[in-house]
Amino acid sequence: MNESRSPDPIHRKVRILEVYALCSAAAIVVLLLAVFPPSDHLRLDTLEVGRIDVMHGSGLLALSIAGHGRLPRPHFEGQGYPPEFSGERTRATGLIFFNERGDEVGGLTYNGQLTEDGYRAGEGITFDKFRQDQVVSLQYQDNGSSRAAGVHVWDRTTEVSIGQILELVEARRTAEGAVRDSVEAAIREMERSVGWLAAHRIFLGTQDRTVKLTMKDKAGQTRIRMSVDSLDVARLEFLDHAGQVASAFPR
Repeated sequence: MNESRSPDPIHRKVRILEVYALCSAAAIVVLLLAVFPPSDHLRLDTLEVGRIDVMHGSGLLALSIAGHGRLPRPHFEGQGYPPEFSGERTRATGLIFFNERGDEVGGLTYNGQLTEDGYRAGEGITFDKFRQDQVVSLQYQDNGSSRAAGVHVWDRTTEVSIGQILELVEARRTAEGAVRDSVEAAIREMERSVGWLAAHRIFLGTQDRTVKLTMKDKAGQTRIRMSVDSLDVARLEFLDHAGQVASAFPR
């Protein structure tokens, strides 16, 4: 007479675990579909992050939105540069734009904090020239004792890219002695070969309770200055190449 044999206890437990795993996976899928239904859109009431990077289809950075101290370092010609090259941005909050090449092209930044002497605050919206630095900016700067707010316009060369300039600036930052002297000479030669690299041409705004319109030549020398001061006194001045007032109204 043949005797029936009972299933192996270990095999039976493995089968139970397999069934449990399949049921758990199915339950997780159902839960995810209920929370995040298939869609091109996702709506959340609150999203807390330190930084959001929006990418171009090519995988290059298109827009970065970040909190204090989290903004990306400057990027030009596919090269990243030290955060110090961005000045006040290392302490700011805001957003930075990048074009299809991955070059930085402007942004919005702001910061404000108390200091031992009072406070320091600043805000700005900038627009950069293609393959160059900023050419238009709306800025507010305030340290508690002096403040300015207005529109700035720069002229920048088309013969040299910001990447070429920053390469030399970076080399000068880390060089010493004869090497630093040679880098300084290379920067002067670059300026001489193209005539000029950049010039701050226009400021229109207020500075310490005085309304100003300042226009400068390609060398950055002020040539026309219009103002209404804190006592409501209006003045128009024309300056020569040496920065001396050639004529004014009223005299």
